[in-house]
Order: sequence, then structure tokens, then C-alpha cells
Amino acid sequence: MASVTLTRVHKRYGHTLAVDGVDLEIPDGSFTVLVGPSGCGKTTTLRMVAGLEEVTTGEIRIGDSVVNDLPAAERDIAMVFQSYALYPHMTVAENIGFGLRLRGTPKHAIAARIDEVAQMLGLGDLLQRKPRQLSGGQRQRVALGRAIARRPAVFLMDEPLSNLDAQLRAQTRAELIRLHRELDATFLYVTHDQVEAMTMGAQVVVMHEGRIQQAAPPEEVYLHPASSFVASFIGNPATNLVPAEVCVNGAGPGLRLAGGVRVALPPRLQPAVGGRQGEEVLLGVRPEHVRLCTDAGTPYRVEMTELLGHQTLVHLRGAGPALVSTVDSRRAPRAGEEVLVAFDTECLNCFEPTSGRNLSSSMQ
Repeated sequence: MASVTLTRVHKRYGHTLAVDGVDLEIPDGSFTVLVGPSGCGKTTTLRMVAGLEEVTTGEIRIGDSVVNDLPAAERDIAMVFQSYALYPHMTVAENIGFGLRLRGTPKHAIAARIDEVAQMLGLGDLLQRKPRQLSGGQRQRVALGRAIARRPAVFLMDEPLSNLDAQLRAQTRAELIRLHRELDATFLYVTHDQVEAMTMGAQVVVMHEGRIQQAAPPEEVYLHPASSFVASFIGNPATNLVPAEVCVNGAGPGLRLAGGVRVALPPRLQPAVGGRQGEEVLLGVRPEHVRLCTDAGTPYRVEMTELLGHQTLVHLRGAGPALVSTVDSRRAPRAGEEVLVAFDTECLNCFEPTSGRNLSSSMQ
């Protein structure tokens, strides 16, 4: 095992800055996930750690060693690709043991390691098959097995589940989490899928336009997003982002929304936001924190609903800003119904409109 440290890492392609000053600490033995939209720099960052891309400026350490000038083969890493990258003319056993043979490992040690990995991944009955005789999930397990067999210091994974169907992705996610616990190894995993990021990562690193927006445990990323981008990217459905004006009157500090709707500021937000009288902010409220009430609240009309199984998305229109709420499907209203809406104010976030910075982040 080994930690991975990136210090002020930049990657430039001509005039294009793909990675812009990334500082990141990946603890020894952690499962860290880089997540973000296409083009955000996550795969480029991974490839620089792997030695497949040169660092323009900055420093990358694996353990105590600076690896900027080390070739990929000398970095003690193993990479699992989206495309599996199996040798079609080799059997499963030969693919798993290929890296060990390149290192000159004795045959008996290779055979023992192949058997150990096959047992771990449930590949024991497939060792003599060729990749064309395997399903997508089986091929992915062989690619994982080839990486595991080497016992590297760091596992690097570039969207390894994106070619699998939804059910198989869920199964393989669980397998990867189990493998990480068994191997007690350092995993750096790249995905654009926020479900993978939130369910697998002990540390979730959200990237946008070449920069890290937030690096934190998944619960913190979800409940206390560092920016309006993180709030909108993480979570499905996305956070409601609503323009608001800070107003202080006899009722205390609050926010004035479209249509004259007023929302009281909870004590948690008052030190950071309450003093911005008359300023514009972005109010962030997750759909599950938009409550449909029967007694008190702002009148809204249900524009449409979307059944998601145990939950239903409710699209709301009214005098205030358009909102999306999630409710228990057994109690979901129908399109056209009139409802009252209120917020769980303790779960609100406020963002600076221009920079997107969470105004309360320093108070958490």
C-alpha cells in the first residue's frame, strides 16, 4: 500500500489547460473517487498518476517517492481500463498471470497466485476460456484479477464499469467494495457516475473545468456542498438552486424569494449570511427537503409527477420559484392538485451567485 499526493499539478495541451493546480491527498489504503462531467480533468489526472501523461508542472508522490520522471512500469501501480484490455489469444489464467511473467516470477508462484485470485473473484471455472467466451462482467473480473495478481501499491481504475448493464454494474460495485476491504489497498477510481462515487468512495473528489471543487466524505459532499456546482452535480434529482435576497426585519434574518415568499434563516446560516442585507444569494435546497404540507406553507400547484418506484418526483409551480420535491409514492399528489410547500430550513445551503462558493462553508 501507499499514499498518493498531488501538489499544484497542472497539465497543459498547447493553449488548453486540462488540469489546473490540483492539490490532493489520497491516504494509504483509502478508496478515493474522482467524479465530474466529461472534460473536467479527472481521467487526465489519473493518467498522470499512472505515468501515461507527463506532468506540465507540479509534483506527484506515491508513498515517499516523487514519481514525475518515473516510467509507468516503475511506479508500482496497476490500472484497470474501461475497455478491459485483455489479450484475446490468451486464456483467463494467462491474462491474469501476464504481468507476473513479465516480472520473471517463478512458474509455481504464478500458478499459486492465479488460483488465489481466481478464488477471490469467482473465476475458478473459467481459467481455460478465452476472452471471447466470456460475458462483459466476467471480462471485467479478469481485468481486475490481472491487476490484483501483481499486488501493486496503488490500484488505478478508469471508468471500469461503464460498459456493463445497470444490474451488473450494481453487482460489480459491491464486488469492488468487498475487494477493497479484503486487499486493504489504495484505490483511485475515476467515474462520471455520481451513484458510483457516492456508494463506493470513502473520499469523493468532485472536479470541474480542471479544478477540484470539493474533496470530502460522500455525506459531507451531499449535505454541505462546497459550491453550487457540487450541489447541482451530486444528487439525482439535482438540488433546487433558487435566487434569493437577504432581508432582515422584525422576524429576524431571512431570504426573500420570487413571489414575495420569505424563508427564515436557520441559526447555522445566520453568521455567514445574515449580515448580507439586500445582497443576492443562491438558495440550495434538496428535493427531499421541500415538504408538501397540509396546514401551513406557500400555495403551489402540482405541474407533473414522475414515478421512480418508492419515490415520486413532484414538479411544482406557484407564486414562488419553480421547485422539485421528492415524496413517498404512496402519498404522492396528482398533477393539477393544489398543495402547500415549506422547506426543512436546517438543511438549506446558501451560495455566492458569481463564484458559486458555499457561504456557510467556513461555519461548518
